[in-house]
Amino acid sequence: MKYLRPILNDKGLTLVELMIVLVLSLLLMAAVYMTYQLQHATGQSQLQVTATQQDLRASMDIISLDIMHAGADPTLTQTIQGVVENTSGLTSLKLRMDLNSDGNTNGANENITYSLTGNNLERVDIGSGVIQLLANNVTQLSFTYFGTQYTPINPTGGGNTLTAAEAQSVRYVNINIVKNSDKNDPQTGQPVTRSLQRTICRRNGI
Repeated sequence: MKYLRPILNDKGLTLVELMIVLVLSLLLMAAVYMTYQLQHATGQSQLQVTATQQDLRASMDIISLDIMHAGADPTLTQTIQGVVENTSGLTSLKLRMDLNSDGNTNGANENITYSLTGNNLERVDIGSGVIQLLANNVTQLSFTYFGTQYTPINPTGGGNTLTAAEAQSVRYVNINIVKNSDKNDPQTGQPVTRSLQRTICRRNGI
């Protein structure tokens, strides 16, 4: 009767085999790490883009609502000039509102100004002195004005501002905002720059 003897091999791995396994493991780990880094950087870039665009939309919505409501008189007893002359121009916009920021009609003709202070886009309630920061890292804020039939109105007042006659003829206001992200893009090392442009039709006042 023959007995089968198990084949015993107690030599283990050779040094060359072990080095090959280590090199392959390092390559695999490096590939996984590089993939993770790429996905993380892409995710961070998209996060900066999304945050920048959200800030632009929120700022634009606030400005748009003020333009549409400027010059409104709930009592229908007075005509209010919504766009104010000698301040509204290429880089700033001043609006005359009927309602105060608290929603009351006391102290009508509240004035709201939009302008850049450094790189901060600010909404200033001149009557109450309240300054609302809409967005930071804004590199450009510009306004273009149009009359009926969408005819351009070029400010001819001092400092490129609208004269009284030009302000009264404004029917449409085009807003252009350019903003940098709060943090640099990890892929480029530079801020993400986005712009938003919108044309608003005035509904009230003169």
